[in-house]
Amino acid sequence: MYGDDEHNFYDLADDPYVHAMEDPSRAHQVLRMPELFRAVVQFQCGIVLPFAPVCRQWAARLPYLQARYLVHAFALDDMYEAALFQQLFVLRPHMFTRGVLDLLCRYGDLDMVRFLHLHGASCSKDAMDWAASAGHLHVVKFLHEYRREGCTTDALDNAAKHGHLHVVEFLDQYRHEGATTKAMDEAAVHGHLHIVKYLHYHRREGCTKYGMDRAALEGHLAILQFLHSHRYEGCTVNAINWAAQHGHLDIVRFLHTHRKEGYTANALKWAAQNNHRDVVHFLLGRTETLLAGAALEKKDRLRQLRRFKHAACQCAIS
Repeated sequence: MYGDDEHNFYDLADDPYVHAMEDPSRAHQVLRMPELFRAVVQFQCGIVLPFAPVCRQWAARLPYLQARYLVHAFALDDMYEAALFQQLFVLRPHMFTRGVLDLLCRYGDLDMVRFLHLHGASCSKDAMDWAASAGHLHVVKFLHEYRREGCTTDALDNAAKHGHLHVVEFLDQYRHEGATTKAMDEAAVHGHLHIVKYLHYHRREGCTKYGMDRAALEGHLAILQFLHSHRYEGCTVNAINWAAQHGHLDIVRFLHTHRKEGYTANALKWAAQNNHRDVVHFLLGRTETLLAGAALEKKDRLRQLRRFKHAACQCAIS
């Protein structure tokens, strides 16, 4: 170093402390002493070694993949993995987006849901919607009691779709979001007669013609019989058409006997294309009636057309 008359500066190269710091063996000695090493690192920011691959891979993901990746990165049914998951929340809370708690509710992991709830994690209405859809009543009850996000009509609709009567009953009795016609429609489509009956007797949304049409396509005779006897929405020509296409002779026979919506030429065409001979024979036996009805309808339209033309001529003359 340089000096002047008033100050004598010493050369740093001659400082023994500097020499000690530059000696790599001294640093190694510190790292080898557990007490000193813990004192050095205990107040530093960082993560433990098992988290390194998780955080490294997470950093390479797009933001919308954060939640799904974190949930799948750990085997949460294992106590050790679950403990690591909780530690990661403490060390890297910014990684736990709202979607993490939503997904944990979908998978029914109440222990982790409770942990994140107690540590201030946020969620959305998807949490209860997804838990209800998956049939996780214990999670739905927890969210209902301790959270304020609520749910949407998707909760009851999808619980009905997947046949979760216990969830449907709870949402019907304790939540106010309600449902839509999709609930009974989808329950009918998927063959959940017990759900259809519950919705009919306890709720007012009802269903649409789609419910009976698709129930016919899927071959759910008992549901068709219930809807026919207890509901007023009815069906369309698609009911017999689709039932014939898929070879459901019992459905075709029931609808032909008890309903008035009828069917089109596609019923016979599709049944023949799919080699449903019993359905083809049944429909052929009733083709004459269908053709006769079509002929009468055509004759009636011609008669009405003549009357209209005659009335128009009379108006022109007068």
